[in-house]
Amino acid sequence: MKDRKYFCYEIYKNLAVWSNNGKLGYNPCSFYKGYIKESTEFNLEEAWNGPEHLKLKHSVENDIAIPGCQRCYDAESHGLESRRMGSKKLYEEYHQDTDINLDGPSGLDYSVGNLCNLKCVICNPRNSTKWIPDYQKLYPLRSIEEFQFEKYNQIEITDSDALKHIKNVHFHGGGEPLMVENHVNLLKKIDEVKGLSDVRVFYNVNGTQTVSDSVLELWEKCRLIELYFSVDDVGPRFDYQRTGANWDQVQANLRWFFDNMPHNHMFNINCTWSYMNLYYLPELIDWYQANFLTNRYGDPVNLIFQRALGEFNIQHLNDTVKKTLFNRFLKYPQLTELVKSIKTSNDTHLTFWKHIQEIDQIRNTDYKKLHPEWSRLL
Repeated sequence: MKDRKYFCYEIYKNLAVWSNNGKLGYNPCSFYKGYIKESTEFNLEEAWNGPEHLKLKHSVENDIAIPGCQRCYDAESHGLESRRMGSKKLYEEYHQDTDINLDGPSGLDYSVGNLCNLKCVICNPRNSTKWIPDYQKLYPLRSIEEFQFEKYNQIEITDSDALKHIKNVHFHGGGEPLMVENHVNLLKKIDEVKGLSDVRVFYNVNGTQTVSDSVLELWEKCRLIELYFSVDDVGPRFDYQRTGANWDQVQANLRWFFDNMPHNHMFNINCTWSYMNLYYLPELIDWYQANFLTNRYGDPVNLIFQRALGEFNIQHLNDTVKKTLFNRFLKYPQLTELVKSIKTSNDTHLTFWKHIQEIDQIRNTDYKKLHPEWSRLL
């Protein structure tokens, strides 16, 4: 089975659960587009053994591409590492656990909802409550009801038996996981059921929050804690893109984690590349190489590039702009690969310009002032 064209360990070992406007959505992982099932009550067993999940397995077994997995297919077609490839390494090399005949998931992607303290330009109210006032200004006739953060929307797992196989937990959801207690509650529940010594935990965080000593003590019980810090640029451009964050404070927080994390940790820098930052990525790489190449134990910190979605996804550039970028990126081969993945076309960038100008207008900001060279190229 593992040699099938569209095989992915996530389909056979993982389940993602999302809080969404009073309902729960299920899919194989946090990269999957759409839900395979929705419900009003949490039932891990029903989602795992239901016809929707079995249909995904049937597609794999019959070499049928799965539309919700297109993000991974696209990444791999451009020579980039996908979530599917990462999960293969996770299970085959790290856990050395390739069993795909499970009666329940061994991995859980756990949505913390959209409570967030930032309104990143590339984000939206579905993934950040801070975005809601700006969304109302941009679209005054649209409802915001589905975006309101409510405590009851958060997933609370009461069925302890559903956690008996768990070896991986990924806290995500668009909001900031460290602003809510759900991640702590789930880890405590797993600790009660089976212990945490074989559990690897992933967090996607924005770098604006630190944690208490009690959380550090809980993390120390785990096999490994991996923190993925969302950092897309440096200095004033970082403050512009990650609206509400302060670059100097985020750097101080990263240093705090560097100094205080228990021994069982690794760091990663997650960079979403887009119209917002592509031209300036050499500066981010230089900062990373000078400040955050390893943790304090010498373990490498990975710098990961992920392509933006929606209006900020650079789908095309003309030949002149691409040549300029290739010259600028001569010492940065990982960046030339990003440029190669962009279609060559003389089409305009009107959709992006319209969207960024609308955001600038309601926030009293100025994209062109902070990105002058790139703006002229576009």
